[in-house]
Amino acid sequence: MNTLDPLNIRKSTLGVFKESTLLKVNLEKVDEIAKIVKHKVDQKQVLDEEQFGSLNPSPQLIFILDTINFCFWAKKDQEKWTVEFPKRNFISNGWYGLVAAVQRAQKEGIPILDAGYLKKISFSDVKHIFRSSNDTEMPLLFKRYQFLRETGRVLSEKYDGNIYNLLVNLDLDAAKIVTEVAKNFPSFQDCMELDKKEACFYKRAQIFAYDISLLPNLKIRNLKVLTSFADYKIPQILRALGVIEYKPELAKKIDNFILLEKGSREEIEIRSATIQVCELIAKKAGILPVLCDNVLWKMSQSLKDVKPYHRVLTTCY
Repeated sequence: MNTLDPLNIRKSTLGVFKESTLLKVNLEKVDEIAKIVKHKVDQKQVLDEEQFGSLNPSPQLIFILDTINFCFWAKKDQEKWTVEFPKRNFISNGWYGLVAAVQRAQKEGIPILDAGYLKKISFSDVKHIFRSSNDTEMPLLFKRYQFLRETGRVLSEKYDGNIYNLLVNLDLDAAKIVTEVAKNFPSFQDCMELDKKEACFYKRAQIFAYDISLLPNLKIRNLKVLTSFADYKIPQILRALGVIEYKPELAKKIDNFILLEKGSREEIEIRSATIQVCELIAKKAGILPVLCDNVLWKMSQSLKDVKPYHRVLTTCY
């Protein structure tokens, strides 16, 4: 096993990237963006544990969040799923809406971090926990229900109900954590096949290892093995910054909110380019790829008047 690429993410996505037919990368822009990213890192303009709001962030909390951290986008001209918490405070940003929904559940006395509760949770309870303040239901809600039950079951059967036991048994090593999570929690699987070759991403398994590294009292080792997280916001900002350029037929689909098929060449090329471009930027900036992702994602939250991100109905991101 390659110790810097334990899940074959770098190698498999590089193969796709080199043979991309639907997009290209403006290498001249890489140096420019690397300087911006490095400056923001130096100025500490990065995400930290504050992204968990007023929740008390623990590994268990973060793991539950990352179990269902996917697909928050809305269809064209549709309102986004929105959480009201506290009263008259409306949150339509997907991640922060998820955090608010969990915080609201805890205030209502729902034991959402308890593995025993999760493995038996009902769909009606999930609908209540993630209820929207408008008519837009949380996307893929039934999948989230299934994943929460799976997580509760596996935590109960293998880790005495708490993900912390997985972490300490693996010496808080990021490579081992990602590998163990991907192996034992099927909902974290994230590999696809293109031209009879496998492309692996493991977005949610990787982001869990990185998210817990942001906790001040938990020292996660070996973060260099983590890549960026191939989602929909990072390629959007890379395109807005002029690093990634889509061929006209792909750009037309994305700009018109046309759904891309899960596992299609379009999706796999976009996600692979995201990984590889962040590797290039990180190398130029002299930082870890996960830190490059951190900065770019935070920048993406303040994007105005930019072209849409690609849309895929998926539980991977």
